[in-house]
Amino acid sequence: MKPLFPDFLEKAETMRFALPIVASCASAVMVSTLGLTVPAAAAGSATVTPTIDEHALTEVSEDGLDAPGARESSLVTTQVSNSSTTNLPNLLRSPSAVNALGMAPLGTFGSGSTAISPVSLQESQPRTPSGSAPAETSPEPAETPDMSGGVREKTEDGVNIAAISDVLEVPESRSSVVGVTYDTETEVTVEVRIRTGEGWSAWDELEEDVVGEGTPGTEPFVVSGASEVQMRVLGDAAPEDARLLVIDPKHSAADQQAVEQNAPVAAPAPGAEAPGEAAAEGAAAGAEGYAAQPAAAVPATAAPGSATAQTVAVKKVSKPKIGSRKSWGANERLRKGKASYAPKVRAAVVHHTAGSNSYSAGDVPGILRGIYSFHTKGRGWSDVGYNVLVDKYGRLWEGRAGGVDRAVIGAHVAGYNTGTFGISVMGSYGRSAPPQAAIDAVNHAIAWKLSASGVSVKDRATVGGRSIPAVVGHRDLGSTSCPGAAFYSKFGSMRKDIEKLQQGGAPAAPEKETPKPAPKKTAIDTHYEGKEKVLGKPTSKEWDLAGGKVKNFERGYITWSKATGPQVISGAIATAWNGATRTKLGLPVTGEQGGLKSGGAYQKFQGGSMHWSSKSGAQPTWGILQGYWASKGYENGHIGYPKSAPQCTDGRCEQLYEGARLVWAEGYGVTEFSPRGDISAGARDLNASRPGSADDESAEPGSGPAGPGEGSADQETEQSPAPTQTPAPAPSEEPRQETPRAEEPKQDESEKDESKKDESEKDESKKDESEKDESKKDEPEKDESKKGEPKEEKPKKSAEQIEKEKRDAVIATAKKHLGVKYRWGGTSPRSGWDCSGYVQYVYAQNGIKLPRSSGAQKAAGEVIPASQAKPGDLIWIPGHLGIVSETEGQMYDAGSTRTNTSKRSYDWMLKRGAVFVRVI
Repeated sequence: MKPLFPDFLEKAETMRFALPIVASCASAVMVSTLGLTVPAAAAGSATVTPTIDEHALTEVSEDGLDAPGARESSLVTTQVSNSSTTNLPNLLRSPSAVNALGMAPLGTFGSGSTAISPVSLQESQPRTPSGSAPAETSPEPAETPDMSGGVREKTEDGVNIAAISDVLEVPESRSSVVGVTYDTETEVTVEVRIRTGEGWSAWDELEEDVVGEGTPGTEPFVVSGASEVQMRVLGDAAPEDARLLVIDPKHSAADQQAVEQNAPVAAPAPGAEAPGEAAAEGAAAGAEGYAAQPAAAVPATAAPGSATAQTVAVKKVSKPKIGSRKSWGANERLRKGKASYAPKVRAAVVHHTAGSNSYSAGDVPGILRGIYSFHTKGRGWSDVGYNVLVDKYGRLWEGRAGGVDRAVIGAHVAGYNTGTFGISVMGSYGRSAPPQAAIDAVNHAIAWKLSASGVSVKDRATVGGRSIPAVVGHRDLGSTSCPGAAFYSKFGSMRKDIEKLQQGGAPAAPEKETPKPAPKKTAIDTHYEGKEKVLGKPTSKEWDLAGGKVKNFERGYITWSKATGPQVISGAIATAWNGATRTKLGLPVTGEQGGLKSGGAYQKFQGGSMHWSSKSGAQPTWGILQGYWASKGYENGHIGYPKSAPQCTDGRCEQLYEGARLVWAEGYGVTEFSPRGDISAGARDLNASRPGSADDESAEPGSGPAGPGEGSADQETEQSPAPTQTPAPAPSEEPRQETPRAEEPKQDESEKDESKKDESEKDESKKDESEKDESKKDEPEKDESKKGEPKEEKPKKSAEQIEKEKRDAVIATAKKHLGVKYRWGGTSPRSGWDCSGYVQYVYAQNGIKLPRSSGAQKAAGEVIPASQAKPGDLIWIPGHLGIVSETEGQMYDAGSTRTNTSKRSYDWMLKRGAVFVRVI
């Protein structure tokens, strides 16, 4: 297969995809199709099957774009804007940087040079091959940053967001793996961020893997200790058929056993030597049951002038302990083809993986399964790219199949896979180096692997037609920051330690820590006794949540806090208690309780409840919607069991039940709708205020004291009632009676003045009438002869004329108060009003009395077809309404503190299923 690296260099001037800025790297080019077909008996270890969730990443998700920090500048764009780096894409530069910089060739190796020069990400001048003068080129005109798309679809520093995903849940209690694949290579940058208990991380770039087989895409990214993840694509357009993969490698009871049996690597004793070369090489034939395969490597030919002669005596270094593929649960059926081999290993290339450094030891087998699944199932590769992986605890794990003792050709660096040993430390090490235990394991593995081929760490080797040192980093061979700046700075001392190992010595061993006494049993451990059959074996250590502790088991959880004591979560409720739902509900305060309608069950939590039935499954309830459901009799009422979790956004919550869809809108209470269909219809009001923003005075249902506005009475139901103690089939929680509170709009001082004025005018009118009556006594009597003559009558107005005058008057009043500020719960033009306060006032001024809330105002009128709507009618959706204006497609409304009282389009309401209401 033709190496891709030269092609990459030729196209470097014109390619615009971003070079890696974050400390990350992944397997690069697959140079051969490999992998072995293993009989089922040979792969019969107890393991689990990872799940892969696939999401399209080709468009901008409105919900994703509205997530806090979704439009923040990334580390990539910030560094490019503030530096003179010349080998980064124009699309990621600020306008000033684009004007100042021009695209330049990437750094290259000198032809026939005897020293290797790493590609620096900080160079401001392009390097040329040694011995040749730089070619004269005309500077390219500065590119103008693309301004396509709306303002909302750009980062804060003006970079186009071609696609952004929804916020996706990941298992918080164990590590997972995410990545992106697509059909064709393109000029974009993919970025990722995670959400932990401390909030969202900064956006980090996911390096693109240019591969020779399979599907193009990014490196895999390990997520640990997070509940949610999000990805975005920066550039002109997202790649065709871009797919975001979320891989949950699951926990297995065998994971902990694999970790316990694979002890961290210890430095070899001084003078210890490995068995003879023949024994070491011969052991490969039967290793792990693999049959020896013929070598498929390109013969090594020393380049003229390269230093390949060994100058230092090399002793055989003992083989360190390496956990097998079987131990971490590799599904050998995922591999394709047969392994390819080089005559021997001539150099070692050091990498690191992308993602979190906070994984636990028990997570490591799962992370390996996740990377393996992403490479084979997501990218279509034949196997893992690295020969060996190292965890931060100093354990070595077999990566690519074929026998760790042999010179297996991996896929870890483009153009340099044949004859090299690819070893990768799990984690990102741009800002801090790996722990010493991991570095010691890398040193021992490299010393052993090189010595088996008689190669000294001081030697140089010809690989891919170039002379390279025996130990290099990925950044020395490709355009990447891998294995991270902090890790790379340790290479000098690492080479010295490897040399000592190869000379029969050993580096200074770290001081041994005094073993700590065995910890006492916790409340969770004590509560677990006797529940082994129900919960299975533990799969994690205790971790923090909501002021308490949680421990994972094969079939559920045990939680503890001072307030709740120990509680068990199991079955379907345990499966549904995850991600954002777990964060919202908190810890359980009771055990699971059955005996509900249709054999259902429920469990109370700190922030709500979880109900289960055979038809609806396990679903959470909380807050105002739960309170409304309680008032209707829980599952025993007409609403029935919940069929989905509450979905809340933009001051609005919605939840589907068996008998209704409940919709709560900020300040407007709860409304029942048909259980079929989605009220929002996927539309969004871009003018609406956002919860928690300056435009919004009430962020969450029930937040803050109840105000005078509509719907405030419903806020009393936010606290979850206590569970019932009555036998089945009583409802799961005691229903409470709603106490409707009649509220009249407060009269503004100006209105009081108007009222007094009207009373005064009435008194004056009565006085005039009495004076007229007195004057009539002195008037002469009228001629009786005229009694029979007909009186003149004024022409009567038609019903249409009267209706038109009323509508004109309503529109005139609505116009008169444009600009009045929005105030939630307000009813006065002087102090401000909300949408229903405005409507109530306008109609009251024209002799039409309407109730206070928007829902009641809708019920007070008659729903009419949109084709019959006239100026002065109402347009309504749950939580908002306005007055249809005299201009087609527009309305008068009090929308938010940003729009106040204004005239604007109601198209966004139509997309949410708005109805027209007639009250005139």
